[in-house]
Amino acid sequence: MENKNTYNEVLYKSNPFNYTIPALLEAQGKLFGLTPKDSRKARVLELGSSFGGNIITQALYNPEAEFIGVDLTAEQVKKGNEVIEKIGLQNIKLIEKNILDINEDFGKFDYIIVHGVFSWVPEIVKEKIVKICNENLAEEGIAYISYNTYPGWKEPDKIREMMIYANKYFPEISLGDKTQRGKTFISIIAEQMKSYADIIQKKGDFVRQIEEILGMQDYYVGHEYLENFNKPIYLHEFVDLLKKENLEYISDISLRLSIISVYNESTKEKLYQLSQGNNVIKEQCLDYILDTKFRRSLICKNSQIEKLNFTETFPNDIIDSFLLTSTFTKEELETLNEENIKMIMLHFLEIPNKSFKINDAIKYWEENSQEEKTEEERNEIIMNLRKFVLNSMINGKIKYYCSENEIITYEENKVYIPKKFRNYIRVLTIGEGVGAIGIGNSRNEIVGDINDVDIIVADILSEPKTEAEAIKELEKTNIYRTMPTGERIQITAKEYFPESIKKLENLGYFVKK
Repeated sequence: MENKNTYNEVLYKSNPFNYTIPALLEAQGKLFGLTPKDSRKARVLELGSSFGGNIITQALYNPEAEFIGVDLTAEQVKKGNEVIEKIGLQNIKLIEKNILDINEDFGKFDYIIVHGVFSWVPEIVKEKIVKICNENLAEEGIAYISYNTYPGWKEPDKIREMMIYANKYFPEISLGDKTQRGKTFISIIAEQMKSYADIIQKKGDFVRQIEEILGMQDYYVGHEYLENFNKPIYLHEFVDLLKKENLEYISDISLRLSIISVYNESTKEKLYQLSQGNNVIKEQCLDYILDTKFRRSLICKNSQIEKLNFTETFPNDIIDSFLLTSTFTKEELETLNEENIKMIMLHFLEIPNKSFKINDAIKYWEENSQEEKTEEERNEIIMNLRKFVLNSMINGKIKYYCSENEIITYEENKVYIPKKFRNYIRVLTIGEGVGAIGIGNSRNEIVGDINDVDIIVADILSEPKTEAEAIKELEKTNIYRTMPTGERIQITAKEYFPESIKKLENLGYFVKK
């Protein structure tokens, strides 16, 4: 927190992060046996909120929830609040405040988010963050903290030390210049390592890590590798910090770091032997196997410990309650051996942005299966479906939430786009937030294809219109498309209108008249 000036020297874009959203924290808490607050009506606190890019989108889509962002950098807080005012959001505010000054009087929150902060602050601030997750968390609340972790950060630590050394004799230069010097230094080291066959044979992975860093954005490299503070921590050390504040570790947002049922039998057997039923030992051992370098941990109060389920066996009613969205490709699903599951998953893949529940999948299968099944066969297929869904959730191929914003299909003369959505894309595409805040959808996934013509289309549809009326208005605008060759060609309003409608539809901007 002492390095706030560096965030003005090298702008760190404030993006939305899907894996921090309360809708996911709610669902994962429920998976492990907790009873968290409905995320659509929750109080949410983000520490280290920057311009607010991670919570502005959530405030846009969840008008009944309240969002508070805290950051030490006055300029970012000021600009973020200007963006919020321009959009017209009433349920979010950013506060310039030192984390060390937060106490119980600041209020209780159902969800606390701390992303990209914990590893980059002094120990006293780390301890305070954990304390806030106790004192300011509602009894059934869930906190999220992300951090760099060992053992995976052992090798990046070496690269960071090289980059810091490259700037040892230039303490007064800007972070941007330090980043360039650091990149040049490690580039030279990597090239020299590659010139020796015996070294590259031993240290090929290390050289590849250097090359990955050389390809990263300067703002990320500067803040990740050249800040005064970047102290990774082992999972077991992190959990020890939680215990001091009567907090309990739940799981990682990436279920693959917490649930071992998807690994091979030998790995499962050895992890059970090593952990003797202790979930933290199990995950720490898994980190050693996977060489984990980043964790996104979920935390609750010690009072909730009796509810927590670490058996890796989850009740059907919980799995069945989730809204599911597949991220599989058609090619991946075609390789499935189980024909019934393949048929179900291919069906829901054909409906973009369409979430489904287990019961929807069962109903579709029963209505479209060509074969008669006995009750026993039917139960086995349903059991296999649930197992497939759970394994896919663990492996990140199926996203799951307790609730979602409705996607309303465009119908001419029957739908319109409310002012707050129109303001949002205008302010972040061509207004005060451009370059500082990323655009996201209702799931806080980054959206990169909104342009100034889409803003015009949204404004045209500020009230219901026929398609002909909308296209006629759009014809006043010159529209260009950049070809793969780089050539820009002009296209008609009639050509572009359906493309823009699909974008706005996928964002969930349409409301029925």
